[in-house]
Amino acid sequence: MKKHNKKKEILIYCPVIETGGVATTLVKVSNYLCQYYDIKIFTNCINKYTKKSLKKKILIFDIRKKRLLKNRIYNSFFVYLLLKKNVSENSIIFSLMDHLTILILNKLILRKKIVIRTSSVILNKNNREELNNYKYKKFKILVTYFYKLANIVITYSKENVKTLKSRGIKNVICIYNYFEKKEFYKIKKYKKFNIFFIGRLSKEKDPIFFLKNLINFKNINLHFVANGKMKDQLVKITNNKKNVLFHGYINNPFRKFKNKINLLCITSKYEGTPNVLGEAMAHKVPILAPKNIGLVNFLLKNGKYGYLYSQGNDFSFKKKIIHIMDNYDEALKKTIKGYKSLNRFSKERTLGVIKKILDKI
Repeated sequence: MKKHNKKKEILIYCPVIETGGVATTLVKVSNYLCQYYDIKIFTNCINKYTKKSLKKKILIFDIRKKRLLKNRIYNSFFVYLLLKKNVSENSIIFSLMDHLTILILNKLILRKKIVIRTSSVILNKNNREELNNYKYKKFKILVTYFYKLANIVITYSKENVKTLKSRGIKNVICIYNYFEKKEFYKIKKYKKFNIFFIGRLSKEKDPIFFLKNLINFKNINLHFVANGKMKDQLVKITNNKKNVLFHGYINNPFRKFKNKINLLCITSKYEGTPNVLGEAMAHKVPILAPKNIGLVNFLLKNGKYGYLYSQGNDFSFKKKIIHIMDNYDEALKKTIKGYKSLNRFSKERTLGVIKKILDKI
C-alpha cells in the first residue's frame, strides 16, 4: 500500500489583528492557503470583522482568553504552550509580523520550520524617530541575529532585501501585496469636496495632522472612516463643526461610499505597503500621500498615479490640496493610469509565490 503523505499545516502567528493592512493581508493569505494546507491562527487579539472574513475551516486560537496577566513574559509562555500543544511533524510556523517571540521560542524549544513576513519597522528610517536610540539599537541587534534563524524572511520591497542582506540575512525574498481591480463608480460632483481619512485613529497614522490642516478649509467635508484610541481627542478638536464626520469602522468603505470619495488622504508617519492606497487605486480614487514613506513612491510611481507631499509639512500638504481641488480633471486622469498599473500586483503572482515557498521548505 502507498503511504499517505499527511497534509502540511501552517500555524500563523500574528500578535494583534486589528482593522487595517495586517488584517487584510491575513485574510487574503489564510483564505488562499487553506485550499492546500490546514491553517491555524494564533493571536492575542482579533477583531470581529476579520473573524467573519476568514473561511470557516480555519481554526483560530485566541491567546487573550488563555492568559492570566497582561505581561509579555506570561504572554510568551502561553504562546509557547498553545503552539506546543498544536504543533506536529508537518507544521510550519508563519509569522505575519516581525515578532521576535516566535523566533526565539522556535529556536530554543519548538525547532520547527519558520517563515517570517516583516513590514519591517526597524528598516524604516521614519519609524526610527519613534524609537529612542537605545531601543533602536537593541531591536536592530535582535532582528539581525534572530532573523537568521528563519527558513525564509519575506519583505515588501527590494530595498529591504538589500538592507537585510547587508546585515548577513541571506534567506530573504521580496513579495509585494496584491490589489484586485474593482468595479468603478464615477465620482460625482457635490457642493462640497469630500476628503476621506481611512485607517486607524492612532499616533502613527497622524489623524491630527489631517484634521488640523483641513478643518478650516471652505467647501470641504472631512470624513473619518476609522476607529481608534484618538477618537475622543479628534472630536474635541472639531468643536462640533458640521463639516467633520466620524463614520466608525466600515469593512468596505470604497463600496459603501461609492462615488462620494473625491480624495483619499494618507498622513502616516511611516508605512510598509499601505493597503488603503492600493484599494483606492483599484477603485480609481484620487490619492494624496506622503512621499518616501514605505512603498508610497513605488505604488504612485513618484507622483504619476497620485499626489505626493512632504510628510509632516503643513505648507506642502495644503498646497497640494488646493492644487487637486483646482485641477480635479488632472487628478482623475492620474487615477486611470494608476488603475492600469495594478497589473504589476496580481493575486497569482503574490499568493502563488508564498505557496511555492511553503511547499519547498
